[in-house]
Amino acid sequence: MLKWVEIDLKTLAGNARAIKGALRPGVRFMAVVKADGYGHGALQVSRTALAAGADCLGVLTAEEGAALRTGLPRAEIHLLAPSLPEEAAAIVKYGLIPTADSLTFVKALSKAAKKAAPYHIDIDLGLGRWGVKPAEAEAFLRAALKQRKALPYGLSAHLAYRPAQNMIEAEEKLSSFSALAERLRALAPGLKAHAANSSILCDFPHWQLDMVRAGNLLYGIYPTDVYQKKRQGPPLPGLGRPWQLYARIISVRNVKKGESIGYASEFTAPDAMRLATIPAGYSDGLTMEPTENHIRVTAGFNYWGLINGKKAYFTGRTGIAHTLLDVTNIPEARPGTPVALHVRRTATNSRIPRVYK
Repeated sequence: MLKWVEIDLKTLAGNARAIKGALRPGVRFMAVVKADGYGHGALQVSRTALAAGADCLGVLTAEEGAALRTGLPRAEIHLLAPSLPEEAAAIVKYGLIPTADSLTFVKALSKAAKKAAPYHIDIDLGLGRWGVKPAEAEAFLRAALKQRKALPYGLSAHLAYRPAQNMIEAEEKLSSFSALAERLRALAPGLKAHAANSSILCDFPHWQLDMVRAGNLLYGIYPTDVYQKKRQGPPLPGLGRPWQLYARIISVRNVKKGESIGYASEFTAPDAMRLATIPAGYSDGLTMEPTENHIRVTAGFNYWGLINGKKAYFTGRTGIAHTLLDVTNIPEARPGTPVALHVRRTATNSRIPRVYK
């Protein structure tokens, strides 16, 4: 293969066990596998996470949930975004647990259900995407309870929290959300409250509530360093990165000092260089930002790939399906040599083969 994504399921399982081990007894662990498991493959990630201790799965939409249900007939699958009334029948058919912020949907869910169908009520704590306003939550729940076949399962929230920037605000909102959940349990006993994603789990571990929704941490991504600065260590030690994109070098050539390359001669070699071509570009998820080729106040920023741990910097502008790398100081680089590339996982071309270890 000229390019592929390598995914280490053993590392991913270790991440899931670390998350589970960080939770208090009785706190449920939702493995978030939306966006095709953050590009890792939702079905493979789900099976691995469940085997390693996850209690349930979280996706964004009914479409994602239905696709996952085919391979996981008995898994508990939750939808993290509100669904539309016309999706209620499919949600019931595939046994999904939706999120609601409108009575119209709750009515549709009750109508479609043959037996009690659970759902979450989402509370808008300021992110502004969707959700019921806290002041309207009690009235919403009272009205929703009139729909006999729709059963309130959980009370969810997603904070507009950015690590280290609004910690006091986040603490106050988590406290008020917990108090709201306690009040609403008088109407719906057993209502599960959950607002902790990976960032909240790391920086506010005392607000795990009844369930934690972990996505970034599951994939080895620390979304915050607040805990590290306070305690001189990672919030969950031992997490690893299970995902890596590779592309093999297909050509190596020497370029003289002053020689121009690329469309419109957009890059001029400042010295004699040795350049390698890989068959991966912005259609695969790589950056479209060009290498700067003029005098500037700062050094700017260059992207790179790794060859045997050595940085091979992008040279010139990344193409739709190719990128040039500076391998002047990497003599072992030759056609066929694999290059590890840093790419946003969810932006990586889905047609690139995934190889599971």
